[in-house]
Amino acid sequence: MTERAMIDIETLGTDPGCVIVSIGAVRFDLEHGVTDSLFVSVDPESCQALGMEIDAGTLAWWLDQPAEAREQLTGGETLEHALQELRLFLSDVDEVWANSPSFDLAILEHVYDVAVAGDPPWQFWEQRDYRTLRETLPDWPDREHSGTEHDALDDARHQAECLVEALREVER
Repeated sequence: MTERAMIDIETLGTDPGCVIVSIGAVRFDLEHGVTDSLFVSVDPESCQALGMEIDAGTLAWWLDQPAEAREQLTGGETLEHALQELRLFLSDVDEVWANSPSFDLAILEHVYDVAVAGDPPWQFWEQRDYRTLRETLPDWPDREHSGTEHDALDDARHQAECLVEALREVER
């Protein structure tokens, strides 16, 4: 059975080198749906200590978000610890999905290099693009988002649940 994970991050910028405030990931398969989850709140100061930056426009955008989403801005674990947790969570995963890899995975690849001087816990051929599949499949499941939008774990879970439903339909 293919082991899959969906990753979502929340940041204070849109380019590699921006501060990460949270990492959410879920493991899933087509038989059981979501089977495990990881949420790590990241201390923005630990990112800044590594030279990562805050984008003023993105920070202003965050200030307009609901209080539940803004809670992610309060800090948590060091970036190094968060990356170690993600590495452990993704061990033995065959596919790593994101919406889209050119954002979430590109930013994470940069911070793995900067923060731990190592490779990310996936290979380039394991990356999958949720957004492309969502835009390509004509009957994409339009599920209501359960949870808080722009919460890394809630977004990862929502995306994985939609993806499982879509892939099950494709397999029929």
